[in-house]
Amino acid sequence: MEGTLLVLAAIFYLLAFAGLVYPVIPAGVVFAVSLLLIGWAEGFGSLGIFFWVIQGFVAFLLFAIDSLISIFGVKRSGGSNAALWGSAIGLIVGPFIIPVVGVLVGALAGAVIGELITGGKTWRQMGKVGLSSVVGFVLGVIVKGMILVMNLVYLLWVFLF
Repeated sequence: MEGTLLVLAAIFYLLAFAGLVYPVIPAGVVFAVSLLLIGWAEGFGSLGIFFWVIQGFVAFLLFAIDSLISIFGVKRSGGSNAALWGSAIGLIVGPFIIPVVGVLVGALAGAVIGELITGGKTWRQMGKVGLSSVVGFVLGVIVKGMILVMNLVYLLWVFLF
């Protein structure tokens, strides 16, 4: 049973990596499920408080980065709340319309469409907001990926040594 739970935890951890690129898969939630499976397999108390504090911090970072980097990028470029919503919708819908690059196209198009709806911006300003949305998404993927890789190294260290 323990081995099965750990294999499932590994699968969910890999899904968290997939969630970096495909926002339809919530990386933070999938990561949290992998932690619950690890806790169930190993015994929550046997891993110690330090382990759970670190894992809680990692989960918090994954959730926070999803929100903060996109908001920062769009707002810094002068984008509206409509651009934020458009970008978020584009990130989710884009991969279904255009596989692989749809995430980037969706973020850009969604932010621009959001700005078009609110009006009052030039095409250049809307393009800047859209590009900022894409840059924010890419930076988020890089930062969350680095966090997941560092945490994976930590998990391997905890369980193998």
